[in-house]
This record gives sequence, structure tokens and C-alpha cells, in this order.
Amino acid sequence: MKKKKRLFIYLISVIACCVAIFPFYWLFNTSLQTLKDLFAYPPRFLPRVNIIDSYITYIRKSPILIWLKNSFLVSGIATFFSTFVAIPGAYSISRFRYRGRALFIFIVLLTQMLPFVLLIIPLYLVFARLHMNNTLYALMVVYTAITVPIGIWFLKGFFDAIPKDLEDAAVIDGCSRIGALVRIILPLSVPGIIATATWSFIVAWDEFLFAYTLVDSEKMWVVSVGVAAYIGQYSTPWNQIMSGAVMGTIPVVIMFMFFQRYLVSGLTAGSVKQ
Repeated sequence: MKKKKRLFIYLISVIACCVAIFPFYWLFNTSLQTLKDLFAYPPRFLPRVNIIDSYITYIRKSPILIWLKNSFLVSGIATFFSTFVAIPGAYSISRFRYRGRALFIFIVLLTQMLPFVLLIIPLYLVFARLHMNNTLYALMVVYTAITVPIGIWFLKGFFDAIPKDLEDAAVIDGCSRIGALVRIILPLSVPGIIATATWSFIVAWDEFLFAYTLVDSEKMWVVSVGVAAYIGQYSTPWNQIMSGAVMGTIPVVIMFMFFQRYLVSGLTAGSVKQ
């Protein structure tokens, strides 16, 4: 009976994995199809073109590498500043009790309740007066602003989980408050900081509305806008769109694979003073 139950669980798990993986497989398969094969019936589950040649041709005929460079630049800088600002903000909420703390927490949460579409026109006017429209700097500022609040909330949870006694012991040993933060709290919060930075990077990488509104020049587009630009009024080259989507997804997947060991590591490993 136990073997049948275990076999049933394995079968359900395999089916669930196939259902979850199939959209990604179909994305990749579509990127390798010709326009004629895309609408063939029955659909083709295996491409008939060479994978390497197909993507090399796509790279040569499209500015995808420029879009990837812009996305890396904008997302990377926005993630750095967002995390840098979120750390002291989260630490102050987690460790100190001061007048206005509750209001600060409320404002942090309130910013996440506003739909981005309400901010488009005001931000566009502000950046137009600052002569920052159609520049990557505008996107860096916007992405930093929209990821800082939730970054503060994420890191607050990690800081709350670290015993305050560790800081008190560091202060007794001669550390200042900032020294305790740098030498004790931050090393123990590495998984939380990386998780927060990863989330900020993905939000900035996938964002479309601000990038589409604030940037007009094709050379300044990010991947999300560049891929969407293939959608035409009379025809849409779905194979090219999927090729761009695959190339835009690979960096995020690689980042997850690289930081996986940090994301699953223990929060307070090695925190006991010997």
C-alpha cells in the first residue's frame, strides 16, 4: 500500500513538473520555428533548424545585445542603490523605537498600494523638466524608487530574526552601533540581502510600463520594450519575439543558479560567539 501511495505521489509530481516546464519548452521551441511552421497543423514539437545558426542570425539582425546591455546597466545600478538605501532603512525600523516610526512604516507600505499607471504622467513631467527623458538615468531613478520600499520590508524581517544580544555583545567588546551593523548584522543577513537584491533586479529587468513611456530611442530600449516592439499592426513575428524572450530570460535564470546557495543558507550560521 505504501509503495502504491509513493508511486502515485511520484506520478503526480512528474505531471506537475511537466506542466510547469512545458511553457518554457514551448517558448524555446517557438523561437526556433519558421513563420510557416508556427501555424502548421499538427504543431511541430521539434524544430527543424539549427539552434546556433538560428540565434546567431537573430543577434545579427536585431539590436538585442544593445537592449541586453541597457537592461544590465539599468537593473544592476538600480539594484545596488536600492539595496544600499534599504539596509539602513530596514535596520532603523527593526532596532530602534522613535517618534514617527509607525508613520514611516505606513508610508513604506502605502507606496506599494499605488498602481504604476498613476505615476506615469507626473514622473514624465518631472523628468521632462529635468531634461532626463529618453535617458537610462530616468529608469535607474524610477526603478530604485519602486524597489526600495519592499526591499526595506524584506530586510526588516531578516533583521528581526537576528538576536539583538549579538549586537549587545559586540558593543560590549568595543564596537560602535555602525560597527555592529557592519561586522555582525550584515554578514548574518547575507541571504536576506541577496534575496532582496535578486528581487529588485528581477523587478527592474522585467518592468515595461516606465521603460516604454520614458524612453523613445531604440538604442536606449531595454529588453522588455525591444521585444514588445516586434508586435506589428498587420503581422507579428512570434519566432523573433520568442527568441528575444529566451535571451532575456537566460540572464535571470543564470543569476538564480549562481545565488541559489546563498538563498538557502542558514540565516544565523556561525553566529554563536566562541
